Amino acid sequence: MNDFPTPNKGRAPSLEAIGMTKIFGPLVALDNVSVKVEAGSFHALLGENGAGKSTLVKCIMGFYSADKGQVLLDGQQVHIRTPRDARANGIGMVYQHFTLVPSLTAAENLVISRADAPSVIDWGKEKKHLARFMDEMPFRVPLNTQVSQLSAGEKQKLEILKLLYLDQRFMILDEPTSVLTPGEADEMLGLLGGMADRKEITVLMISHKFREVKAFCDHFTVLRRGRFTGSGDAKVVS
Repeated sequence: MNDFPTPNKGRAPSLEAIGMTKIFGPLVALDNVSVKVEAGSFHALLGENGAGKSTLVKCIMGFYSADKGQVLLDGQQVHIRTPRDARANGIGMVYQHFTLVPSLTAAENLVISRADAPSVIDWGKEKKHLARFMDEMPFRVPLNTQVSQLSAGEKQKLEILKLLYLDQRFMILDEPTSVLTPGEADEMLGLLGGMADRKEITVLMISHKFREVKAFCDHFTVLRRGRFTGSGDAKVVS
């Protein structure tokens, strides 16, 4: 089976983790956990600290190697051994802490994130490409501004733009609004929700903020002490 299927450009993929198990010495961090994220959905991953949420997404992203389990992307098994494998399969993650280079501009951060970034960059060509890319995006970031000068909201938007620039259409968001104001959070999650509704992306979001889950997510999965304890419709459940 092909480990690196070509991502469906511009189309939201589905992802299913089946029977994921991860053991660290005497600690069973994940115990036969399964979660299914439908294509074009905005899915919340919930649970208290230590429930196994981060371990699960790190196994999906290839930071950890699961002891048991498999990952299906659009119904086909994929073998993700490293974050590079995840990226090749169109799976990306926005972390709690920014991964941007503060001394570079937003445009420079986007271009150097590419695996095929040239050692000598033709900025005339790249800026035309970036302008076309930004015309298709739901939000704006000043590309010629140094990242250190951007607000927290702009930095978070740039992290998401970077995933879209790399055509990573399955997005894992780890507490994405922890550094944002409520207004910035609502704006960003609303725009991502619109993209999911249009089947442009699929989102799996780790969150502790029930207001945001009820307002923007359509499905949820709950973990407790490394085990799956339930899932359902976020719009309906109390």
